[in-house]
Parts: sequence; C-alpha cells; structure tokens
Amino acid sequence: MLSKNQISDYERDGFLVLRQQICEADIQRLERGLERNPPLDGTLYDATSLTYPEPGRYTLANNCLKDPDLSFLAEHSSIIPPVTELLGGEPRLTAFVIYDRTPGGSSIPGHNDYKRWRPVGSSMNWLFAITPFTDFDSKTGPLFVAPGSHHLQRITNNHERPLAVAPPNAPPPSSYIDPILKRGDLLLMNMHLWHKASGNSSATHRVGAFNKYCSSDAPPATGYFLYDDDVHDALSPETKSLLGVHSDKQIKTTRLLLTRKREDTEILLYNDPYRQLILPGGEAIPETAIADWDQGNFVASLHAAIRSQLKIEVPWVSYIGDFIEAEGLCRVYGYDLNQLGFPVEYDNAVWKTTREIKAKSTNLKWGYEPAALDLWLDPSITRGKALTQAQCRTNQYAF
Repeated sequence: MLSKNQISDYERDGFLVLRQQICEADIQRLERGLERNPPLDGTLYDATSLTYPEPGRYTLANNCLKDPDLSFLAEHSSIIPPVTELLGGEPRLTAFVIYDRTPGGSSIPGHNDYKRWRPVGSSMNWLFAITPFTDFDSKTGPLFVAPGSHHLQRITNNHERPLAVAPPNAPPPSSYIDPILKRGDLLLMNMHLWHKASGNSSATHRVGAFNKYCSSDAPPATGYFLYDDDVHDALSPETKSLLGVHSDKQIKTTRLLLTRKREDTEILLYNDPYRQLILPGGEAIPETAIADWDQGNFVASLHAAIRSQLKIEVPWVSYIGDFIEAEGLCRVYGYDLNQLGFPVEYDNAVWKTTREIKAKSTNLKWGYEPAALDLWLDPSITRGKALTQAQCRTNQYAF
C-alpha cells in the first residue's frame, strides 16, 4: 500500500520512485529471459538500419511475454498494487517493452507520451512502470523528469463523448531533474509527464523495462495491442485480466459504429451484397506513416472504407472493442454524428434504433452489434480520440 504522502507526491509531481522495489534475484531472472529474447523486434527509427549491438536504441516488446522469465514482471506483486492505487482502477497492460540503449546510443529530447495514434499512448488514464536493469547514471544515461509538467495538459470534452486534450506547453529546460534511478528501483510516471534521456557514453548496455498500464475503464482510443493466447497462458490465473484483449486470431476487419440522436439513439447499418446489415467498414490494413512497433491502429483503413461506402469523413474515432467476425477479429470504433452535417441520404445504408438493434428485429450479419452499442453508450468508460498516423504527423491535437 502506498502512503497518503506518496500518493500526494505522485499527484503533485507526476512521478514516484519506489527504491529497490524489484529484488536482485528477479532482475537476474529478467536478464536470463532477455538473453533468450534479444531486443530485436522493434522498428524504432534509429534502429531500422542498424545491426545489434551497434550504437542505437533497440526494443523487445510485442509477444515476448510468453517467456515466463519476462512475463512475471508484468504481474509483479511489487508493481501491480501501486499501479492500481495510482490509476484508481483495475489495470490493463498496454505495453511490455524492454529498451536496450547500447554503448554510444543517442539521447532522447524532452517529450511526453500521450499520443493519439498509438495503442500505448491514447488512453485517457495510463502510467509508466519503469524498472532499470542497470543504474541510470551519468555514463549510461540518466532518465530526467520535469516535476509537475503533467499539469500543463488541458483536458475538455467539447460536448462530445470522448475527451479532447489540448496541446501542452513544454516545461523549461531548467525544470528537469535526475531521480537517480538504480538497478531494481521502480519509477511510476504519469502519462503526461515530460521526460528525456541522455545518451549512453559508457561501455555497457543501458537496459530497463518500460511497461505501461491503463485503467480498465479508460481503454486506448486506437484499441489495445493484441497479445496472443500464449501470453495470456503465461500469466498467472489471478492476473490474466491484465490483458485487455488476447487472441491467436488476427484483426482482419474494422468497422464504425456511427450513431445519431433522435427520439432514440440510431445506428447506421450498411447493406452487404446478400442484403444483410453490417456496420460500415472493411479490411483492417496497418498504417505505416509513422514507423513503430505497437500495432493496433486501424483508423486509416476505416476512414478509407467509410469514404467509399458512405462518402463521409469523420475527424476522429474511438475504440469500442474487438469482436469475432468470420475467421478473424473485427476492431470496432465509434463516432457520434452532431447536428451540423448536411442532411443527405447515405447510399445503401439504413438507420436503426437501439430498440430495434437490441430486440434483434433486424437482419444483422454478425450479431455483435448490440454488445458494441452497449459498450459505446456505457457512461462509466472514459474515452479519448484516435487519429490516423498521417493526421498525427502534422498535428495530433487537431479536431
């Protein structure tokens, strides 16, 4: 249990260091797991043309959690309780990442990690849990934080279901401090806190786990990273709920739950070639406008499909859930129409009320639409806005 002072310090400063939270035996176990799983599954911009261990930053992420000598850290009894307290809700693992900055690896400038195009950055309530495998000292490269800089964010609802985040003001360079992280410490860091890292000028690797957890009632706006079933099986029975989604099926399609408010909430359904009603959408195609290792954002392919089918362009969408569709999964997003659009008909589409959907009086092709609608209308879920990678290359805070 965290003390009241520790919680107060975290809320004020945006970070909290718990000294020697991970014992030496556990760090050594993690290192054995890392030996079997070299950090080569990332596509970070400064490692794409490198050969490990040339100077650079390398990552181990994705489904490496199926190795029990790594997965135990995600559910560690010294990490999950304080994470749960600070989130104020049941945690979900959005990323398990081990960073290896090899000797000569470059620095990272000041930034925060709320990002509307990334599964690991688009929740409205998430935090870092950082465990150094080595001392982050003046040689290997400190991780600097700017206390209180998380308060510079401005969050509004703009009279829409999902929340919006206004562009932040960067803290002054003089505000950064070195929390002096040592091997086995645990740094808990707010999603909006500004931080930076020095380059590695030592002869050793700078390695640490940079895991991310969101609250279960604040799912990533783009959707979760999809872990496979082996990762789920590697977790203990008590902590399997850490995974927001898991499946050996791939996300094959993406669809939009488009709603409008009349006397009852109405949903737009599209006629397929067999005259069955489905949500508009189509094939889920990964976007590569911003190279990164955390797949899950299918907003660009969804935009393309609804432009073709409905001749509309929505500025943002927000993740609802993943549902079985044919031989794969369908990633469903939501968007509420306001009253400002031009009143034209949508070709080959029909509006159905929530009563009709829940009464199953319509010829729904897949049958998951009522469950998706319930999730979209659930007032207890805090949602953000997801954008495409291409939108975010110019301004991730637009719309």
